Amino acid sequence: MKRGCILLATGLLLAGNAFAQRDSIDAEAKRTTLTLAGIYGNNANYYGQTAEQKLPYILTNAALRLKNGFYFSAGSYKLINAGGSAISELDLSVGFEADLTKNFSGSVGYSRSIFAKNSPLLGAANENTLSASLAYDLNFLKTGLSTYYAFGTQRDLFMSFSASKALNLGSLFSDKDFISFEPGLELVGGTLHYLEEYIVRRDRFGYPMPIDPYPINREQNYTITRNASSFDMISYNMNFLLGYNRSNYLIETGWQVSTLGRNVSETKQKPRSFFNLSFYYQF
Repeated sequence: MKRGCILLATGLLLAGNAFAQRDSIDAEAKRTTLTLAGIYGNNANYYGQTAEQKLPYILTNAALRLKNGFYFSAGSYKLINAGGSAISELDLSVGFEADLTKNFSGSVGYSRSIFAKNSPLLGAANENTLSASLAYDLNFLKTGLSTYYAFGTQRDLFMSFSASKALNLGSLFSDKDFISFEPGLELVGGTLHYLEEYIVRRDRFGYPMPIDPYPINREQNYTITRNASSFDMISYNMNFLLGYNRSNYLIETGWQVSTLGRNVSETKQKPRSFFNLSFYYQF
């Protein structure tokens, strides 16, 4: 399974990719699949960044992938601290994936995000995302290069480079299961118009919901010290995935550590840590 750090921007693609490692091991012929997913995360993650409030969430997702390479996906986010039963974000996507050579693949996609009014999510200014990705499997290492053009009330361009290694740690109960471990790194660069609007909304209207009973000091909050249109490093990320795999389902834990680029200004920067627990079932 390949999982990037850009959770709220590309989270709806997770379920469709969950069994990629298993399929490559089994050399399974391409077929139409439907994958359902449920994910708990301890904090919303946008290109390695977080909002100034901690936003744990639950994501539910359904992804249909046709054997000709087209995929369709729908996912909903519920911010646990928001209270009530309303959905905090709804994501819809469509795209196409293809194997260009034996070890080289590419994909393009479009995602539409519908946010709750006065959303506290960091990337709420960009409701649409166009994406294009290339992946090359070196056998001992899988690398990827992705570009995202996000637009809505603001416009931003992001690029990421990733490298990971999928390992089979052997069976746990029988030869019908296996334990997978995938360490990886990801470098993300981009513009900061989304962060500029987040700061404006914060200062003009205040936080839209009283989440943190012990609010952080203003000196720890985001500021921007460079032109939001300049392209620069946003975050450096290390990812670790540990999964229990069966023929039709996957239970996985993920841990990510992210360090912000020096030009993404926060007075008291420190590495961010993200944890998630996921369950995928494929038909």
